[in-house]
Amino acid sequence: MGEESESISYLSADDIYGVHELVVESNAETTVGVSSPGDIEYTVEHVREGHFGQVPESLHEKAFQLLRLITANHPFVDGNKRTALMSTRIFYALNGLRFDYDREIKAILKMLATDEADIDAGDVIAYLRTHTEPLAPEYEATINLWLDRIEETDQLPPDHDTSESESHEPNDYHHDSRTEE
Repeated sequence: MGEESESISYLSADDIYGVHELVVESNAETTVGVSSPGDIEYTVEHVREGHFGQVPESLHEKAFQLLRLITANHPFVDGNKRTALMSTRIFYALNGLRFDYDREIKAILKMLATDEADIDAGDVIAYLRTHTEPLAPEYEATINLWLDRIEETDQLPPDHDTSESESHEPNDYHHDSRTEE
């Protein structure tokens, strides 16, 4: 797959809100709320077009920016790392790649959330590159399920109750490797 910007599929701000809603639905202890909607718009724009003369060129650079900006900017009240990880997985899947991360992703996300200045972008991009592979055709149904779920979600209302919601969507980083079954 070429990595020209024209051939890359992107998540919209609404898609990221939808991903976050799935994260909230899957864990009743996740606090609902958007603390900075402008950061979601900024993330989408930056991944597509860059800012201040810095444009992420490759698919992996764009994935890094997506992961970094959602995690570091904390646009949601809770669930930012999980939303960033799931958004990155879906971004890769939209572009024909499977992101098969391991436990190292937890350390990367924690560092992005707490001390972003100490992250070496090149190291994380290399990690992303080595943990992606072409998406097998049998995963197409999973990707379509995610996309359908994202398209069905709306921005969370302030009084959204998730106590009875249950989801079996992969959205955490506690397992050694994430694979769909």
